[in-house]
Amino acid sequence: MSSEHGLHVMLSYHWDNKELVSKIYKVLKSRNIPVWMDIHGGISFNLFQSMADGVENAAVVVCFMTQKYQNSRNCEKELLYAERRRVSIIPCRLTRDWEPSTWLGIVIAGLVWVDFREITEANVDVKIDKLIDQIRVVAGKQLNCFLPETPSVQQTHPICVNNSSNTLYPVLSISSEISNRNTSDLNNLVRASSIDSTKRSTNLISRQHQSIDHTYNTPPPVPPRPNKDLIRERLLQTDTTKTFNKSESIDEKKENSIPVSNGRPDICEVSVQNQSNPRSIPDVIDLSPSINNSEKKRSGIIIDYSKFRRPPRIIGDDNDEISFCCPSGVAVSKTGLIYVADQQNQCIKIIPLLGSGKQILSRPFNRPKGVHIDELGRVLVTEHNRLLILDNDLNLLKAIGDHGSKPGEFNVPWGVTTDSSSNIYVCDQMNNRIQKLDVDGRFLLEWGYEGEHPGQFYYPHFISVSGNRVAVSDQLNHRVQVFDCFGNYHYKLGEPGNEPGQFSCPFGVCIDANGHLVVADHDNNRVQMFDENGDIELILDRETNPLFDFQGVHGLALTHDGGLLITDYKRNGKHRLFIFA
Repeated sequence: MSSEHGLHVMLSYHWDNKELVSKIYKVLKSRNIPVWMDIHGGISFNLFQSMADGVENAAVVVCFMTQKYQNSRNCEKELLYAERRRVSIIPCRLTRDWEPSTWLGIVIAGLVWVDFREITEANVDVKIDKLIDQIRVVAGKQLNCFLPETPSVQQTHPICVNNSSNTLYPVLSISSEISNRNTSDLNNLVRASSIDSTKRSTNLISRQHQSIDHTYNTPPPVPPRPNKDLIRERLLQTDTTKTFNKSESIDEKKENSIPVSNGRPDICEVSVQNQSNPRSIPDVIDLSPSINNSEKKRSGIIIDYSKFRRPPRIIGDDNDEISFCCPSGVAVSKTGLIYVADQQNQCIKIIPLLGSGKQILSRPFNRPKGVHIDELGRVLVTEHNRLLILDNDLNLLKAIGDHGSKPGEFNVPWGVTTDSSSNIYVCDQMNNRIQKLDVDGRFLLEWGYEGEHPGQFYYPHFISVSGNRVAVSDQLNHRVQVFDCFGNYHYKLGEPGNEPGQFSCPFGVCIDANGHLVVADHDNNRVQMFDENGDIELILDRETNPLFDFQGVHGLALTHDGGLLITDYKRNGKHRLFIFA
């Protein structure tokens, strides 16, 4: 039964949980979200036909998982039918001491789930809000209730009649009423709309729009959209030597700190308040490498943009000897070996960076997610609720942590990385925090908790360290946050959306020695690259090159000569590794 507004959200559950699901149904209904539930008008005289109608008209199916749900034949039919029709699925966990397995474990593999465990009257509304956020992320473009209303703006004569095809932004039109009232503001808008640069410059325009709206109480003109084709054309024509020369000219003061220029565009906001260290650390512990000159800083990896002009090597296609199932984290050793965390095959695979591409070694693990190789040559792997330290042949040296929220404990650890002193950083995803450990895995400090404000997280996914910069992909806040090695917040990159500089569920992240960031923009099926000021350097997607046919970019890793490794997969799609070397 289709909603009168188009597609709907379908609630799939076991009968034992009908009271909780009914409450969720009522909240969604009160928020004007079209929702389908069998006991609230979804069932007709034919049970199976009603279930089929619910799935076929669903933008997303929300399944409330328990052991009884997994054992139910009808629930299994319902969810498998949704998967066959490629309807998006949002799993919700209701019980703590149980993990989905068999058919249900396969269906939800790699999906982000919403936590409804240990639910109380005090926290139920917060958990429902999280579910709504995830519905917006997964199916917001298909549900009318999440689509933004297009403002009706009267546009008459253009401000500038000479709209050159070389401008990144089209000419901005504005009503004659505003034009007559304030000529100086219009002149500023003319200058802003005719900027000829490959950098994003929306901050100036948005501030001027706010000024006009505040002064005259008149709807502001719609900000112009960037010309993405021209951006890509210019970026691909950019001489890479200019990028490095620009980096060489950075002054000494800027070299030794994360840039905090007030002129940074909207996609890169700077904290206006200095945050104190999250906890006091003894002086005898070296928490972050000392970087006192530019030569030390540039001794790390620097992205070589020329490598993205050549076709990538792709491993994992149908005709390849190596196959993956939900590849996640990826790393490369100094000896030229690639380590891939193959989640659903439950193993780490080792592949040569160059040469035949035949698999060298595969060792079993419990759904490995993140993998990293430190300066000592050790392999770090996150799996289930612990961190493993291995030698380069994947033999266990040490296991760290257990399930929990105390220091040194984990709840779905994902991304892992190290600094030049081999201190370890882990994205403790479900605890919404970053944990920092010393070289032997002893707890040093933590920062972050659930929220959307600076320094807070909503599912931190991957992490990267270069010098004194720590970049974290904040998945459901659709941004990347940058800290120092003590966890002090500096700035954020991105906002929800699909325009250049915006993200939809960022996953993998890398930062090079010059502070250039690479971000796996998962739901937008692209990789975005930014310079040290947060301005776009390059976008890799199908529009840039048909060979970059990403379906769901996940993990990233920089090679030691400035190349890039990308794991990419989509449920019911291809599961691959892209190599730019």
